[in-house]
Amino acid sequence: MAATKGMLQKAREQLGFIEKGKEVLTMKRDQLASELNKLLSELGRRKIIDKSIGDAFDLVKYAFAAAGFDSFASAASTVSMIEVRALPTSIVGVVMPEVEVIKKPGTEQIPSQIMMKATTKLAAAVQEAIELAVVEAKVERLARELMATNRKVNALEKVVIPGNKETIRYIEEKLSEQALQEFFVTKRMRDLSQVTKERREQSQA
Repeated sequence: MAATKGMLQKAREQLGFIEKGKEVLTMKRDQLASELNKLLSELGRRKIIDKSIGDAFDLVKYAFAAAGFDSFASAASTVSMIEVRALPTSIVGVVMPEVEVIKKPGTEQIPSQIMMKATTKLAAAVQEAIELAVVEAKVERLARELMATNRKVNALEKVVIPGNKETIRYIEEKLSEQALQEFFVTKRMRDLSQVTKERREQSQA
């Protein structure tokens, strides 16, 4: 590596650019961690939702037993499908899934009170399960991005930045050695010139 003032300036500029990049990545990492922590608390709803789905299915089985297959199938055919719409969003540059329920299952035409209750409870549990699935997908993406960002920050802190600082130190030392060498050469030449001048003056005397 050529130890020149130009190379030193370039190395210092590169170090400054890398340190700014590390600051940006650190801020991103902190924000990702904050967003992830907010979502993690929502994962605790899984047990509650699992119980709601289990209770809904128990009610459905009871309604099926009470109404019989034909009546149950006829009532089920009147229930419209749940409709959702995907609305991707972005958090700290990470594309996140977002789902909006635009149409809930219609239960108005169900003749039996017990079947309507079972359908309503099951539809509510399914909607909660959809919401939880979205949260889990967000957690997975944020966690993956957080780990990748953390690896980058660690690489910059432990490898790249120390390596650049070592390069700068090496160039600075070489330039100091060159400056010192030039000083002694210049001083030696000046001393020789002075000795030569004195001898010439003595020979002319």
